[in-house]
Amino acid sequence: MKLIKKLNNNVAVGIDNNQHECIVFGKGIGFPSMPYELNDLSKINRTYYDVDAKYLGLLEEIPDEIFSVSAKIVEKAKMSLNCELNPNLLFTLADHLNFAIERFKKRIDIRNPLSYDIEHLYSKEMVIGYKALEYIQEALNIQLPRNEATSIAMHLVNAEAGSNNMDETIRNTKVLKDITEIISETLQIQIDEDSFSYSRFIIHLRYLMKRRQNNSKISSDNKMMYDLMKVKYPDTYKCIVKIEDYFNKNLNWQCDEEELLYLMLHINRLCA
Repeated sequence: MKLIKKLNNNVAVGIDNNQHECIVFGKGIGFPSMPYELNDLSKINRTYYDVDAKYLGLLEEIPDEIFSVSAKIVEKAKMSLNCELNPNLLFTLADHLNFAIERFKKRIDIRNPLSYDIEHLYSKEMVIGYKALEYIQEALNIQLPRNEATSIAMHLVNAEAGSNNMDETIRNTKVLKDITEIISETLQIQIDEDSFSYSRFIIHLRYLMKRRQNNSKISSDNKMMYDLMKVKYPDTYKCIVKIEDYFNKNLNWQCDEEELLYLMLHINRLCA
């Protein structure tokens, strides 16, 4: 591993054996004059690829121990969520944790109004969020309030989407909540948000939103089923009309019949 630029005493920009640039973490690796060949690879704690250069300045602002906790949370997320995460997550999460700890020390407690919704919509991410609070307690001897797990979960959701846009994550959370309310009110049912059926429905909605954002549509030979479903399940169809209107007015989305058909199928399963 060749180290070519010091970022701080414990972090440097490196070039691996495949000539790929990466960010290298390791105690004291930034001390020697750059560039130099790091032959003792045991000094490397971790490496990160494809990090946006705009986040590297955080290495001068945020203590190493917070980056270490952030790295532990990211590794936990990788194992638990089993999906690709945005390569910048280590830095955006460390920045958030640093700010949260500063607020905590100043006794500034900011409640997240989406806590209840995120708890039910993103249960896997919330489990990691609560685990992250334990990591922070163990490493820094700081017990952040439990509602901070929500903000950590939102960062994970954001990273799963491959985006750095937290506004998009908040918007999508609101959409999921609004659609749930439309179904509950239209069909006059109490939806069990802890049920597997609801979790499955939310996963479908999340994929739908992701497809729409990527301008990707469903394609199959099932469109003719839509008219049959409208007649067979008129109450569900009323729901679909309201959801379609919501998408159109609030998100400027025009769903095709195939997408509406899949929504009908999932709503029926949700109400079974």
